[in-house]
Amino acid sequence: MELIKQPQTELDYWEIIEFLGGFIWRLNHDLAAGRIDDPKGKIAQDIKVDARQLQKRLNEASEKFGIILPENCPRVEPGKEAPPAPEGKIYYWDWYYKMKDIAYRADYEKIICSACPFSEGVEIMKIGVIPCGIFRGTVYGLNAPYACAMLTSLDVWTEEKLCCEIFNQHGMEALKKFTTKLKELKAAAKKQKLG
Repeated sequence: MELIKQPQTELDYWEIIEFLGGFIWRLNHDLAAGRIDDPKGKIAQDIKVDARQLQKRLNEASEKFGIILPENCPRVEPGKEAPPAPEGKIYYWDWYYKMKDIAYRADYEKIICSACPFSEGVEIMKIGVIPCGIFRGTVYGLNAPYACAMLTSLDVWTEEKLCCEIFNQHGMEALKKFTTKLKELKAAAKKQKLG
């Protein structure tokens, strides 16, 4: 597997590490469960190559950003805290969760939910769902970043009804924030489509 674009930022590295780790886990899981047939071991060999690529990216990130890789982290007894990382360094799992939080917050800001007073926030997105606090059921994705699930999933509400509910329950400032973000996201989508 070759990268089209080489990572530059911490977030770039985190995204690659996250993707490769998930990809390797999924393939191994499917192979072990017999969902993938690999009689000549080609897929298993590819997994080894991808695992080396993952380790290479981990090592690069470690050097560039002062990450202490898991094998170099201090061992502590269960229930005990590790000593603080040396100045200018960060333990891998602390870095991993910090970057995960940054990635999810960035994704959250790119959808209409980030301006909706009915949203349950970015923490709910971290479990893999759209954080709508009023939709009955679970939404796993939006049709478009500006497409509120209350309007597009099962056609529960109209845009007018949604705006009235925002105004009635949260006031004019909340409605302004929502409609401003809605216009921004629609304009960005239109620009992307044209560009």
